[in-house]
Amino acid sequence: MRVTFSRLFLTLPLVVVFLVYNSSKAQNLKKVKEIKAGKIESVAIDRLGDFFLAFKNGEIKKYDANGKVLASLKNAKVPTLLEPWFHPKIFVYDQRGQQIAIYDRNFQNPDILQLEPSIAIKPLLACPTNDNKLLVLDGADFSIKKVNPLNNEVTAEFYIDTVDAKPNFIYMKEYQNLIFLLDKNSGIVIYNSIGKKVNQLKTAANNFGFYGYQLYFLQEDKIEFYDLYTEKVQMVVVGNGKFVLVSDERILLINENGHVILYDYKTKDEHD
Repeated sequence: MRVTFSRLFLTLPLVVVFLVYNSSKAQNLKKVKEIKAGKIESVAIDRLGDFFLAFKNGEIKKYDANGKVLASLKNAKVPTLLEPWFHPKIFVYDQRGQQIAIYDRNFQNPDILQLEPSIAIKPLLACPTNDNKLLVLDGADFSIKKVNPLNNEVTAEFYIDTVDAKPNFIYMKEYQNLIFLLDKNSGIVIYNSIGKKVNQLKTAANNFGFYGYQLYFLQEDKIEFYDLYTEKVQMVVVGNGKFVLVSDERILLINENGHVILYDYKTKDEHD
């Protein structure tokens, strides 16, 4: 079915609050719950704080902040990229089939978009943008294209410099008019909308996310919060894990053994 993207995303205004993280709170995180989830391949979180786990068997589950299962998608493939940020739609990209599926909040009524070769010869990653377009990373020439899905028109394009090393990109996201790519070999690379490299953060993290103006990711046993504007870095100690997710009320640490630990976590402005 040809998808109509004009009705795909209920794009909410991006309201961000600059929060200062008090590292001393890291020593007193209150454990709310621990879930023995299973073999987790990827994770994501939406604007409401609901989180998503994609399992090795192809199942995807949606949970609320207390760990209650809200919805699930069974008999699916392990997604190449899972993006539920544009509530209430859930964006799922399958690189093997070069196919995008957009589900409702309950993983029902999917709209399907097949990426055509005219867009990318080898579409490694695809993700939504805040203006209802697509970003597509073409592994054939390491170009990033912004695409209007209504007519497959490429509206912008730039190329990633791969002279020094060939990257292994596993995740891509647009945020605050910047493009973030997670390179498994070197860390998180940040580009502006015209393709200028803004920064590169060395990390071996398996995922990253955003909270307010801050980019967060797991560095060994700490969450590193990197302010996108001041470049100030703050840490929260949580313990070793495979993935981490942060909302305005929870920190979720996902271990290598498939356990999900939910911590109560409230941030406080330093001026309060």
